[in-house]
Amino acid sequence: MPEKNHKKNFRFRYLIDKEFQLKFLAHYSLLFISGVIVTLLSLYWLNQSKYEGGAVFRLRQDAQTVYWKVENEDPAPGESKEKFVPREIYLPNYDHKLDRYEIQKDAVLTLSALYLMLITVFSIFKSHKMAGPVFSIKRSLQRMASGEPIETIRIRKGDEFQELVEILNQVIQKRMNDQVKK
Repeated sequence: MPEKNHKKNFRFRYLIDKEFQLKFLAHYSLLFISGVIVTLLSLYWLNQSKYEGGAVFRLRQDAQTVYWKVENEDPAPGESKEKFVPREIYLPNYDHKLDRYEIQKDAVLTLSALYLMLITVFSIFKSHKMAGPVFSIKRSLQRMASGEPIETIRIRKGDEFQELVEILNQVIQKRMNDQVKK
């Protein structure tokens, strides 16, 4: 019974072959990071060559008074049906160095972090479907090499290397039949 419980806990460990799975993750991540660098360099080049730094603004801290034309609800006799009401607004301040590239860079880096997390999750789950069968194949071959009793290799539905496992199971079955005949 303890062996059955061990197998159940083992199925939910997603880093089965850490070296293989982390290398798999590193390859995906390097590809992704290369794409981010190329994107950032392209945005920088585009903004420097085409827009000369861009014109992005933030609001000033001091309010400006402007007059808005509104409809006069209760005009006195002789008054116009429209009146002007003062309002304070904050106008753009153009005397800073924030440009389009800075805004795009922040967006690209934020999205890149999100994509990197998604790639990490995807690669761990995908590599799990590869590492599980490889682990089972290795374990069976090690048992076969050491002369221990061997069993057919079992993998989950949806795992990779289904055909390889079928062929190895045929070899194992043939070896088991040969041992029974002896």
